[in-house]
Amino acid sequence: MGLGDITYEDIIAATEEFRRLGRDNFLHTYGFGRARSYELVLDGVRYDSKAITGVAHGHATGDFLVARDFSGGAATVARRLRELGFVVETGEPATDRAALLESGEPATDRAALLERLRKLKVSRGPANPAPSRHQPLSLLWAISREADERPRLTPWPQFRDEVGPLLVEFGLPNAKATPEYPFWHLRGSGLWEVQGIPAELAREMPKVSLLDAHHPQAGLKEEAAGLLRDPVTRLDAIATICETYLEDVDRQALFERIGLDGYTTAGSPPSPSETESGGAGVDEYGRATGPAPRRDTTRSVIVRDEALTRKVKELEGDRCQICGTALRYLNRPYSQAAHIRGLGRPHHGPDELQNLLCLCANCHVLFDGLEIYVDPDGLVRGTNGTREPRALRRDPRHPVDEAHLGYHRNLCDINAHKPAV
Repeated sequence: MGLGDITYEDIIAATEEFRRLGRDNFLHTYGFGRARSYELVLDGVRYDSKAITGVAHGHATGDFLVARDFSGGAATVARRLRELGFVVETGEPATDRAALLESGEPATDRAALLERLRKLKVSRGPANPAPSRHQPLSLLWAISREADERPRLTPWPQFRDEVGPLLVEFGLPNAKATPEYPFWHLRGSGLWEVQGIPAELAREMPKVSLLDAHHPQAGLKEEAAGLLRDPVTRLDAIATICETYLEDVDRQALFERIGLDGYTTAGSPPSPSETESGGAGVDEYGRATGPAPRRDTTRSVIVRDEALTRKVKELEGDRCQICGTALRYLNRPYSQAAHIRGLGRPHHGPDELQNLLCLCANCHVLFDGLEIYVDPDGLVRGTNGTREPRALRRDPRHPVDEAHLGYHRNLCDINAHKPAV
């Protein structure tokens, strides 16, 4: 890959295509996620720098680059764009970010947290130039504990036994599983601390025998853990780690393995009692010999505001806002009130009219299953890019919060990723 082949005119052609297709359709067409660091700014419009550069490379050479082709990261892309005379900006001034990262000061806001996640000091081996996944996977594991409201600090034996197999399963091919490295070296991120190692032994990385002897604890610093308690910041952190370091990892398999399976759906994942089947007897022909089995259960359910449910259905006339279908059941209009950002864990969305859509049963399943989303222009699109976009119907009296739609799009973006074959 040579970014030197790209000219000023190639970048302009890519930005024109970006505007013609719309941001979300452009990104899905060429296999990119949203930019989380560098953005190209041209005539007041912000463009995703990697996506623009990848498409511009296609205009220049016929070889359209995808996200995993940028081994040098977004900084290399930004450098080439600036060489061509374009303005490239980030979410906060570069001098402030650099000073924050070098100072060792705690990350006290969302932007600082995400910047630290993008700048992990990960190693690169001679056999594989890709960044090591040990620290990113360990941080995702720690975030899953935060989402489950488990203790912030974890003893070394537990970290070793839980993170070690994770590194084997999702680490780089042929990489050794060495959980002691992220346990100790994540301190360099400014988000992590280790407690329980005597000061005189902490000048260099302790040997495994010393960790086994002292049973230290490690985990996210209180400031970082506090920021990650916010569901929106937590999702942004997960997306940042996946986009920056885990491009070729099957996200859904990883989330299910690590305890973040709540992020594979916009609703709440089914409980074990809903997915387990009973043991009804069958005869020689495979037919049931008795009634379906029963199980006594006790569970906590979210109490929804039924007045809001009735309100959104009334405003939209019991007609699906996505496909326009008006169903009837038992000789009455039938529709479903769908929360854009789920009420249960891990999303903890608000039960408010601005977080509700009126949908038919089919579109509700597709929306919760992250198969469709609403783009910033109010068009409903498919996450696989094959669905014909159509405008979301909405009564003028029905407010919808763009922040909730953005949260749902972020979920779709993470789960739409397919690992390279």
